[in-house]
Amino acid sequence: MEAVKYWFHIAISLSLCALSAQAAATDARVHLQQRLEALASFSADFTQEVQGARGEILESSTGYIRLLRPNFKWVVDDPYPQVIVTEGDVLKVYDPDLEQLIIRPLSEVMADTPLSLLTQKEIVLGDSFEITRIVRASDVTFVLIPTAEETLYAEIHLHFSSRTLTGISILDHLGQYTNIHFTQDDSAAVIQSDEFRLQVPPGTDVIGG
Repeated sequence: MEAVKYWFHIAISLSLCALSAQAAATDARVHLQQRLEALASFSADFTQEVQGARGEILESSTGYIRLLRPNFKWVVDDPYPQVIVTEGDVLKVYDPDLEQLIIRPLSEVMADTPLSLLTQKEIVLGDSFEITRIVRASDVTFVLIPTAEETLYAEIHLHFSSRTLTGISILDHLGQYTNIHFTQDDSAAVIQSDEFRLQVPPGTDVIGG
């Protein structure tokens, strides 16, 4: 009889632990969705570093981001200028050094990228990720692990402070980390929609579109 009671208590404890873990995952998903929904407009400078599996710096760049959901603009200033912008249902990548513009359907390039988390018209996380929330004082990090077997990345970390997005870290399947740190640009708080219309010089080589 004592043995039955013992295993009964173990079964109850395991069930409670499972329910607690499920509740925590649901809570993390709800909190992240609220954060992303509040991020309909965002303007910041960024620094980006790509680290190898041993922590060595492979490349670094600086620039700025503009977001007015679902419109998005990513401008690299240094070391190699580049402009990435969404226009309607296409993504445009302009390389001034190469005098080249690449145009691709948005649906092809956004489905499996962290960028889709920021540009969705309606934030729907669904079951695409396992989500964990890590709270440190006023800072919150959400760790997203894709549930699909084949993805471009292994983990995404979204870092928030005082409800502002401060960084994104992306771990790929080779052990490389892409770390992006944002410094909010208050001077560009009002973003105009025409900022997302990309004008390129005459003679630019256009690929796609």
